Amino acid sequence: MRSSPWARRLTSAVAAAACALAVAVAVAVSGELSAGALLAVGLAGSAVVVLAAARRSGAAAPPVGRRGLPWLAWCAAALGWELVALAGDGQPSLSDLADPLLAHPGVRGAATLGWLAAGAWLIARPRARARP
Repeated sequence: MRSSPWARRLTSAVAAAACALAVAVAVAVSGELSAGALLAVGLAGSAVVVLAAARRSGAAAPPVGRRGLPWLAWCAAALGWELVALAGDGQPSLSDLADPLLAHPGVRGAATLGWLAAGAWLIARPRARARP
């Protein structure tokens, strides 16, 4: 049984709201972003991943082809940057570079909403139809 795009978008919005609520509650209880807040995010995110994986179980992944090469390059560059930052003291990590930009709560909130919207789009985006 296939779900409609509207149902997928609604499910994504509810999952994103649950993740945001889990973070807000954990931060409100602890007073800061702590291990408890990270655990809440991890558990909420894991629940979303498990539900999405269960929904798509048995389906074969379509071949990516050349369209995936730019994403592969971006991911390899980010991974390389983080490995170099972890190996030495002179190189800042990506989160160190983002800290000054995300210092203001309004910007941090907007970035969080953008991150959640991007995730919802990735989950609910239309899929290409199989060609006969």
